[in-house]
Amino acid sequence: MPQLDTVYRPLAGIDKKAGAGGRVGYAKSALASRTTATDADADQPSTTTRLVSLFSRLCTPFRRSPTFNGDLQHVKSLLYNKEYLAAFGTDTPAGERWREVYVARWTPARAVVYQRILDECAIAEALQWVEPASHRVLSEEEELERERERARRRRQARKEGKAVDELDAADEDGGAKGPQGDVPEELDVVMIGAGAGSEVVALGAVLGAAKEATSGDASALGEGPAAKPFRRPRVKAHAADQGSWMTLLGKMEGELRDEWPALEGDEATGGGFSVDFVRGDVLAAAPQSSPSVDAAPAPAPAPADALGLPFSSPSLRLITICFTITELLLQSRVSTLRLLSSISHSAPRGALLLIVESASLALIPLGKEGRTYPLGHLLDHALAGAQGDGAWETLRSEDARWYRMPEGADDVYNAGGQGALVKLENSRVVIRLYRKK
Repeated sequence: MPQLDTVYRPLAGIDKKAGAGGRVGYAKSALASRTTATDADADQPSTTTRLVSLFSRLCTPFRRSPTFNGDLQHVKSLLYNKEYLAAFGTDTPAGERWREVYVARWTPARAVVYQRILDECAIAEALQWVEPASHRVLSEEEELERERERARRRRQARKEGKAVDELDAADEDGGAKGPQGDVPEELDVVMIGAGAGSEVVALGAVLGAAKEATSGDASALGEGPAAKPFRRPRVKAHAADQGSWMTLLGKMEGELRDEWPALEGDEATGGGFSVDFVRGDVLAAAPQSSPSVDAAPAPAPAPADALGLPFSSPSLRLITICFTITELLLQSRVSTLRLLSSISHSAPRGALLLIVESASLALIPLGKEGRTYPLGHLLDHALAGAQGDGAWETLRSEDARWYRMPEGADDVYNAGGQGALVKLENSRVVIRLYRKK
């Protein structure tokens, strides 16, 4: 891991004209957003509507509790005082009520935001739940994107000194193991700070909708007895958190399967989505203090060694850190950067790292003078490198993106009008999507 001053010091030279809203160019790739719609879709409930309905079913009993408002005020007080373990880790009936209140109040709106981000980042494609482009007729835009990606792979192959036949092979197999190659039996997703379930449910919704949308497209794969259906890998989401979220995550997984039965998987087309809750502190493997911010921390064990998370597994395809990275940095900058460095060292080539944070929390204090720096720039320096020479390639970079709740979302969530009414709030977020080189 580079010395910490090499991460922090270049931040002082950031062009102030960019400010917190400065952008890094979005490198277009196969992960670029693709949105399609047909007239037939117009009569079907959207994925977002179904997602909100799912949370309405799950959370209506929580909202109808006579203690809901009092518990909500108590949870807000604990969060204000940064007593997170008290709010989320208390293993008592009262503690479970506090977690239920938190989920009912904040999880649905965040899940809607994450679902849209995952769609925009084409995560269903990255996890090989969408039919490969080679199996169907491409649009003109997709053909152009494919040619750009082929050119990029050939340039990379030339830099690596590969022969002409190897360049041709790179065109055939996509240049790297991953979505263009053979479909593995199982892929792993690690979700740091995901106990409250927003990103877990969002991912399940995205995958379920993707499978439903393509399950009937056998005609695209050819005709006759020789045609084979597109087969998807199983996806296991490892949700890591310090809180006691196992019961609620189990309920969310059940609701996902009820809403999207395709998540069960089947023999012909594969698939299957499961959730594994891992309770623990992701920073525990790293020391919580360092004698000097300019000194390089001693080598730390990989985070997988501490919690059993599959950061070094070849089957790891996606890591998410949603509405968590700022809190980790405030707990310990040294340990958080050590965690990111360890992930960078362990993650396989082609793995994606998605970081989302509230834009209102995107200024990080550094140094004794209390100066603040944009979160996005700190992440870019730590992960992609000041000159783009880091372990990760930046695919998407946004510092102030608004996501607004769809019209009528509150009515869908508060269906029946019984119990405490909850407003689903809009969010302005920082987004970074990286791919391991």
